[in-house]
Amino acid sequence: MRGKELLNDMIFTYFMLVTMIAGVMAVLGMRFIPDASFGYEAFRMPLIYAVYGTLPNVVMYARQELTRKQFLVRKVIQLILIEGIVIAVALPAQVLKEKNAEIIVSLGISIFLVFLLTHLIEWFLNYTSAKQMTEELLIFQQKHE
Repeated sequence: MRGKELLNDMIFTYFMLVTMIAGVMAVLGMRFIPDASFGYEAFRMPLIYAVYGTLPNVVMYARQELTRKQFLVRKVIQLILIEGIVIAVALPAQVLKEKNAEIIVSLGISIFLVFLLTHLIEWFLNYTSAKQMTEELLIFQQKHE
């Protein structure tokens, strides 16, 4: 992925993540802290977490096209970075010190599911765009034969 493509991907990913993170926060919050109530400052947390979740996209930067193996290795590295960064940022030090496994595992699984869902949505959008372009190219070729 080159510079401009990387920037576009990061912007697209950021906005998808904000939406999904808000959903995950609602689900995990109702599960682990159902009586909590928050002020308006809570609205900025998905925005901040999405920045941290988007930063590891830099791993995908390459000057030339990546091989399938390079691509998969970089995606795994990206996922590991996202998991580590978001867990470290999202969970208070007290939770990590107490090693509250249920919360940490739930957050880790949620991060993985958001990662997977983001990539599935991105793949679907790219697939439909490529399919439409192919159909338009075939129509164009038929008109100019």
